[in-house]
Amino acid sequence: MERMNWLSRLALRGPGHRAPQGASLQTPVMADPETCLMVLKNHWSQVVRILERQGPRAAPGGADDLSAVRNHTYQMLTLLAEDRASPSAPTAPGPLLEFALREDLLTRVLAWQLQWDEFGDGVEERRVEQLKLFEMLVSEARQPLLRHGPVREALLVLLDACGRPVPSSPALDEGLVLLLSQLCVCLAREPSLLEFFLQPPPEPGAAPRLLLFSRLVPFVHREGTLGQQARDALLLLMALSAGSPTVGHYIADHSYFCPVLATGLSALYSSLPRKIEVPGDDWHCLRREDWLGVPALALFLSSLEFCNAVIQVAHPLVQKQLVDYIHNGFLVPVMGPALHKTSVEEMIASTAYLELFLRSISEPALLRTFLRFLLLHRHDTHTILDTLVARIGSNSRLCMVSLSLFRTLLNLSCEDVLLQLVLRYLVPCNHVMLSQKPAVRDVDLYGRAADKFLSLIPRCCRHRAPSPPRPEHASWARGGPSREAGRREDTTGPGSPSVDSSSVVTVPRPSTPSRLALFLRQQSLGGSEAPAPAPRSPGLAASPASSPGRRPSPAEEPGPFMAVLFAKLENMLQNSVYVNFLLTGLVAQLACHPQPLLRSFLLNTNMVFQPSVKSLLQVCDACMHGCWAL
Repeated sequence: MERMNWLSRLALRGPGHRAPQGASLQTPVMADPETCLMVLKNHWSQVVRILERQGPRAAPGGADDLSAVRNHTYQMLTLLAEDRASPSAPTAPGPLLEFALREDLLTRVLAWQLQWDEFGDGVEERRVEQLKLFEMLVSEARQPLLRHGPVREALLVLLDACGRPVPSSPALDEGLVLLLSQLCVCLAREPSLLEFFLQPPPEPGAAPRLLLFSRLVPFVHREGTLGQQARDALLLLMALSAGSPTVGHYIADHSYFCPVLATGLSALYSSLPRKIEVPGDDWHCLRREDWLGVPALALFLSSLEFCNAVIQVAHPLVQKQLVDYIHNGFLVPVMGPALHKTSVEEMIASTAYLELFLRSISEPALLRTFLRFLLLHRHDTHTILDTLVARIGSNSRLCMVSLSLFRTLLNLSCEDVLLQLVLRYLVPCNHVMLSQKPAVRDVDLYGRAADKFLSLIPRCCRHRAPSPPRPEHASWARGGPSREAGRREDTTGPGSPSVDSSSVVTVPRPSTPSRLALFLRQQSLGGSEAPAPAPRSPGLAASPASSPGRRPSPAEEPGPFMAVLFAKLENMLQNSVYVNFLLTGLVAQLACHPQPLLRSFLLNTNMVFQPSVKSLLQVCDACMHGCWAL
């Protein structure tokens, strides 16, 4: 998954906002700066007369004063949004903004309006209007307002007021998140301003405050557009924190951001369906069309994607803390027990969810903690990996979901995964005879291994011969020696489909078990052994493992993963076709790996294994016997 361009997902609001409720005046037509300044001063003088009264209820028309201040404020902020810097001094504030800064216009008006909150009437409505006005000013201003201390101070006063106990509403939440989002976009353009929003501790021993950040955290797991907008804004702050040690330490040491993310994942996971509606017999994993119709799963993936993005861009302290919280606060206490439910349907669902999560994340640090959980965490004395490996041998649906999970794990191309599954059992080379260890690195340049595997194609999978075989081929078909068979051995080598090029039969015939056993014994014993009189699996005729009472030594086994795959391969005729598709695909995925030890174990047909260890060729030959018995 490529890194998401979260900044591009923030849609900047353009001009054309509606006036707040109660403001009947229209946006004035912009004239020259001198005229606009005169209009602004006129509005301000009328507001000052109201502000200088003793308290909001001192005058008989207190409610009228509130409405008048609201209308005048809307007109003044509209003028400020259109103000421009002088061409002769592009870095200095424009004339209107300079006047507003000198008079501390924003903070004085806001402080007067907040006095009305103590009376408890219309607090929510006024707060929504204040948020809309400041959002309009920030988003439409034609000069960088956040560079100026009085503007930042007014914004902090408003954000602090939003933390007071006020009945929440969708309009209030939307206005707050929209303003915070616009502020984060402005800070992304000027990252150096972020630390100005970090307030010192209000009292000794208290933590500093970053209201811009703390007001967004409660919306991080919210559904819909509001939650997505909050996550986008938070991600901008995370990216800014990477270049600010002060902000990075604040988020890691003085905020609940990382615990909220991790515990939020746990809460969202608990709301996922315990049973998955399977669309068909071939279903084995959750695709996009499957989870788009499940709102709870879509919300979980959105939050998981956000965690992945935070770890990509945040300060290293935040990255480490979030990874630890996800491991200890979500994977171990939630995913661990979920994967060990007693109901088969719940096991299928949890395994499918885990496979989807692994496909949905891309950040190496987050992938590492998921893999650490799978490979090392123990649940009831067994690792998660051992439990998942054992389920490959279970019923058809659970087996398919487990095979899909291991396919995803192998697609990660992670050495730790391959080491835990296969290589740690193969590295000691106890599965091969001592004399064969130097041959582990042998490379099959001429495709002889492929030739032998192709010779195992069952008769039922080949085309019918258009005419009966010649008499001289009868002895070949029975496994006895013949001149034709000897000639084919000299020309094509061991394991090739034996067909006389001069014969009218144009389709190759399958090699018999006795012929294949002869080739294997010739390779291992120098070619001096005669063909066996009766068909047997290659390498199994003299193997003590074929006796029912013999169990392979742990030092000789290639590991539980390969053992369960081979056992499932031997039962291909009893598996469903969909299980066999996944099973053979997984084995082919392992065989394509460039690691010499794994390649020699699966593909080197000349390698002599310990008597108790089966090779892939032997397993495939057993399947061929089953096909011939049909």
